[in-house]
Amino acid sequence: MLRQWEERRPGVDVSSSEVLARLLRAARLAEELFEERLRRQPGRTITNVGDFDLLQTLRRAAPGHALTPGQLMRHLVVSSAGLSGRLNRLERDGWIVRTASPDDRRRSLVSLTVQGREEFDRRLEGHLAVERDLLSVLDARERVVVVGALRKLLLVLEASE
Repeated sequence: MLRQWEERRPGVDVSSSEVLARLLRAARLAEELFEERLRRQPGRTITNVGDFDLLQTLRRAAPGHALTPGQLMRHLVVSSAGLSGRLNRLERDGWIVRTASPDDRRRSLVSLTVQGREEFDRRLEGHLAVERDLLSVLDARERVVVVGALRKLLLVLEASE
């Protein structure tokens, strides 16, 4: 890519594209890998990485604690429409349940079903093994550097929202 740009537009600095293109491609390929592994799992369907992220957000919540759709939107950085589709699908498939808030009946609370929690726990270690395998090409020092660099980038991106 850099060589092609240098041929077409000599002197134009495209070094930022070198980083961002690799970052976006790595994210896309990792997501494809995770989704392919999710679809191969026996049991209830987890359609995509977004659904998995929602389930793990609920699983990390305090025991017996439910989250509101607004809290989930903030944690997942997803639109209201995108969240609604995920909630409908996961509720239909038996992963989650939505209940009215005891404090305000107009608000709903989202929590894992007992079966959803048990099945998610069974799948979690397999997913983490895929993540570890993917990152095994980086040594511990390289991982610290990548995490630090991505943290800085995310702070800038999140501040511009």
